[in-house]
Amino acid sequence: MASENCENLLFDQACLQVWAYNSTNVSLWMQTEECYKCDLLKKVDLSNNGVTNIRLNTIYNLWLDLTNDSSHNNCRTLYTFEEHGVYQWNLTNNFNCSQIEEITTPQDYFMPFVYALLLIIPSFAVWFYINYLQRTNVVPSVFRFASKTDLDIENDFGTGSNEPVIIHPQLPKPVKNSSYRIASLDAFRGISIILMIFINLGGGEYWFFQHSPWNGFTLADFVMPWFCWVMGVSIAISLRSQLRSSTKRKYVFGRVVRRSIVLLVMGLVLNSVNYNNLHTFRPMGVLQRLAFIYFIAATLETIFMKSQPYFTNTRLDVIRDIIESAPQWLIVIVLVAIHTIITFYLPVPGCPKGYLGPGGLYNKSSNVNCTGGAAGYIDRLVFGEHHMYPGSSKSVYQSIPFDPEGILSTLTNVLLVYMGVHAGRIILCYQYTNERIKRWIAWTIVLGLTGGILCNFSKEDGLIPFNKNLFSLSYTFITGSSAFLLFIMLFLIIEHWRLWSGSPFCEIGQNSIILYLGHNIFYNTLPWRWQPVNETSHTEYLLMDCWATIFWCAIALVMYKKCIFIVV
Repeated sequence: MASENCENLLFDQACLQVWAYNSTNVSLWMQTEECYKCDLLKKVDLSNNGVTNIRLNTIYNLWLDLTNDSSHNNCRTLYTFEEHGVYQWNLTNNFNCSQIEEITTPQDYFMPFVYALLLIIPSFAVWFYINYLQRTNVVPSVFRFASKTDLDIENDFGTGSNEPVIIHPQLPKPVKNSSYRIASLDAFRGISIILMIFINLGGGEYWFFQHSPWNGFTLADFVMPWFCWVMGVSIAISLRSQLRSSTKRKYVFGRVVRRSIVLLVMGLVLNSVNYNNLHTFRPMGVLQRLAFIYFIAATLETIFMKSQPYFTNTRLDVIRDIIESAPQWLIVIVLVAIHTIITFYLPVPGCPKGYLGPGGLYNKSSNVNCTGGAAGYIDRLVFGEHHMYPGSSKSVYQSIPFDPEGILSTLTNVLLVYMGVHAGRIILCYQYTNERIKRWIAWTIVLGLTGGILCNFSKEDGLIPFNKNLFSLSYTFITGSSAFLLFIMLFLIIEHWRLWSGSPFCEIGQNSIILYLGHNIFYNTLPWRWQPVNETSHTEYLLMDCWATIFWCAIALVMYKKCIFIVV
């Protein structure tokens, strides 16, 4: 590989100038620190008595190794390069290596967020100003949005039935009941779908808004679990509402089947929007995953849920939420046990039992074609590599395709949804805020500690690493714990202390399905996105993705004001 031109560096790029004096047959080998136990790969042969320019990716710390093939000397270092920085590394006689020096100051990596705030803050200001004008009747009625007069309990995807949930915000003594929609749940759903849109659009091309290559996490790895958890809460509330209204279970189950089929079909159609080649069509996806886990969780609740809360008038009333859901939890635990047994004991040709790595370069390329272990093997067996997602591990580990919405991980995803179902059951079984909060806190602590123990509170060293691609048990427990924690904060702020109404996230959360479909279908179209004029920094990408997210939020708010709700 010849020396590269280091002018007009793109985002997440830096330039390294290696000066070699009287040093022949020297090569530069490189690897990211993110690539766990990976061999270094040859990058370039250096020019003797000259300078070799090399463009580097700045997302991860880099291992650099200057090696002389004839004398087996080497200079190895781990270095953090910053965006648009220019660096110099000198190699002199007898293979003496200097420290890497910064000769051009890097750009401020986070400055684009300042510009983004200049777009986001006025957008919030406009929304609150419009609401203020409407409340004070300043806006003439002909220009005023229609107001929503019946705020009811959400169904599983953000719209609702007309059965209220009783909220008792006072702590600890009883007060007069008030019945209204659980705004904190709508706000949580709204936050989740907004983050999902922003991240799917690209997140300004920042690495921490992308999914982790394999083990570990970024913000992006929490969004989908949060949405699934919220769906679980809504399942409990919606189905109890239908059963209390004397709807026959067979009709409730019919609705569950219909919604599952609609979600599945929408997911398949969505996958064909830009990729309709049957030879490479991907049958799995986010909506397909939601369809399967919704069907399993909602079916269990349809069969076993009681139409009225369970009371024993004994000391067991303090755990009546657990007693009421015992059959469902038993089945969920069996599903998780099946997942664990298959993961650790299914023979995979050419791979060690219980393999959980990304394959490729991982662990000195010892299991190149074993990406995902049993989970990847099952998906490749059923779908074939050409019908699977390329996988987030490919860029770092050069792995074969692995689908994060594969078959086996659906079982642990059901567990996550059922954590949300149980959070909803706590709302239904206990009337007062302190009763609910104490139980949610207990779930937060137990799930967090269990997940931490499974992954050994580390990225790579645990029995079951924290892994979004595999939807590992530690990942399920920790993301479930984070969902409980976030919901506790929202519930206290919105329902108990009444410090905030949840707006505008509540309104946005009530049309989540149309937002998800819309931003995927119109992903690369005006006015949401365009070809960036300046591709050398994150600024235009971040502003574009913020603009597109705000635009979709505006659409959801107008739909809310016009009482338009897309029901699945």
